[in-house]
Amino acid sequence: MESMEASRQIMWMIPFWMKVVMYLSLAVATYFFATGLVEKYKFVTAGGKNPKDLLPKRLNLEAFLKTIFFQGKVPRDSFVNVFHSMIFWGFLTLFIATELVAIHADTPFKVFKGTTYIVVSFLADVGGLFVLLGVGLAYYRRYVAKRKFLSATRPNQEKFMYGMLIALVVIGYLLEAIRIFVTNMPEGERFWSPVGYTFAAIVGSLGLSQEALAGTYKTLWMLHMLNTMAFVASLTHSKFFHILVLPFNALMTPYRRGAVLNPMDFANENAETFGLGKTSEMTLKEKLDTLACVECGRCTQVCPANLADKPLDPKLIVTKVRDVMNANPGQDVDLWGDNPLYASNELDSCTTCGACMEECPASIEHVQVIMDLKRYKALTLGDLPPAAADAVNKIKKNGNPWGISQDDRFNWAQGMDVPVIEAGKKVDYLYYVGCAGSYDGSNQKVVKDTVNLLKKAGVSFAVMGKTEKCNGDPVRRFGDEYSFYEIAIENIANMRQYEFGKVVTHCPHCLHTIGKEYAKFDDGQFETVHHTELLSELLRSGKLKALKNVADELTFHDPCYLGRHHGEYNAPRDILTSIPGVKLIEMEKNKDKALCCGMGGGNMWYELPEGKHLAENRLEQIGDTKAPKLATSCSYCMINFNSSKGHISTTENLQVEDVASILAKSAL
Repeated sequence: MESMEASRQIMWMIPFWMKVVMYLSLAVATYFFATGLVEKYKFVTAGGKNPKDLLPKRLNLEAFLKTIFFQGKVPRDSFVNVFHSMIFWGFLTLFIATELVAIHADTPFKVFKGTTYIVVSFLADVGGLFVLLGVGLAYYRRYVAKRKFLSATRPNQEKFMYGMLIALVVIGYLLEAIRIFVTNMPEGERFWSPVGYTFAAIVGSLGLSQEALAGTYKTLWMLHMLNTMAFVASLTHSKFFHILVLPFNALMTPYRRGAVLNPMDFANENAETFGLGKTSEMTLKEKLDTLACVECGRCTQVCPANLADKPLDPKLIVTKVRDVMNANPGQDVDLWGDNPLYASNELDSCTTCGACMEECPASIEHVQVIMDLKRYKALTLGDLPPAAADAVNKIKKNGNPWGISQDDRFNWAQGMDVPVIEAGKKVDYLYYVGCAGSYDGSNQKVVKDTVNLLKKAGVSFAVMGKTEKCNGDPVRRFGDEYSFYEIAIENIANMRQYEFGKVVTHCPHCLHTIGKEYAKFDDGQFETVHHTELLSELLRSGKLKALKNVADELTFHDPCYLGRHHGEYNAPRDILTSIPGVKLIEMEKNKDKALCCGMGGGNMWYELPEGKHLAENRLEQIGDTKAPKLATSCSYCMINFNSSKGHISTTENLQVEDVASILAKSAL
């Protein structure tokens, strides 16, 4: 019976005039909330940009809902997950309790009673403790432990959040304690308001008069109410804004778009520069990303360039432009003036691996803004690393970045009877061999093994032979968009001469460029699969059978452009685990947490002097497994690990082999 009647008086001991102040304060708080929202909208759409341009073709509802209800990517860090979950769920419980109180007080629906009151009261009491403990852990991490990656341009902004939350919870407990004591310590409150009941006992021991308690209660209530309204007002003016902007930014960020670049309009005769040179040239999404950044440093922690002491911190790429816009409101700031906001080596350090975007709980697309900046640097300033410029010239002249003769491109196939595609003769798969597969010895073996496996399975396929040229991936990553445009248009026209179902590549960079970036050009839509995806399917269908025992103990390295940018983690593993005798030892950092080998973003063709070799950290992780062999499925990874393994003592004798070659030992 007690549970059916359990409740409390809403607005207990609060006079009418204080209620009037509360609603007036709510109106003021709502006004400030709205003005902040309008300011943010104007910030993103400044320069007359159409807000519809922010909308992707398909809203990312999955990420949106996951961010709202399950904190998005926050749980990827176990320690952060602990304290943020405490704050998130604790605050959510308090918010629900507050809304139920408001409904009970201001509508005909008297919902805050009975079982609902008991359950919500208990959860809110415990939730408050969670908030306090969570804030304490967060404060320790940022201000006591002082983790370097948490550095912020406004280092005290968290203190405002922490102080506001602590005040809301502590004053709430004090109000609850006075109410419980003055109402003669109802026995039920001991169970469904345990924290408030404990504080009530302490209040009772103070020996205060009823008048003093009543006055204290009203004063605390007013403070609590004003603090709540200040919270509402500050939502769009403080770091609390992340509560609103992170779900929205998740909704606006398409799945795995971060490394897919749009073509530039070179037909625009009015264009004086190309690339991102001024803040007005930022896209709506890039501006929204600056608002979403909470400076958590997740991107910094996983950036392979930063971990190798290269001059790149992906967090600063975002915050530097945000801060310069905030310091110059309404102005079109030149990012490349007398004191450039970004250094050349800072941008050239990026491997475009996507680890920053994969880890970011705010759905920021760091690679997009880095590449827009590199485009300006290359096209407008003519600033390219000398080795990169040399690679571009070789690609344009010889069709490959090594500068080897185009006539030698098909030499790898001598004596193999490899089918060459012909106009008018349709095949199921066009095997795009790529430059590494055509000219690099270790990758030529991968191509030969793949060809033999496709033949064994009876797959209808052909290659382009001597007519195949570089797809332009490194040229685009250098920022030389115009040269990439020329290469892409020529390749698309060349490929369109032939009839085929899908393109298969063994280099994930070819996979990405042909499959996703050519699609942005007219007639450039090609359905593209990675060779591990095709081989895995052939094994599942029984067209290939791994029968011979291959006694290999190995670990597998996930290529960034196959994993993070393409979403394929299972196919290579399915192949390896299907081979009798193969023992797969996973690295601690695997799949979407795998560390880049360091060769993406054009770094395959130049080496910056700062820091250490980009492959060394990953090689150390490979060495930690004590596996004698490394399996991979990327041309760049194959070349880089083979050439760099001697840098680390634990990998000096490491064997590096493609998944297809390991399968060939068993299936051929």
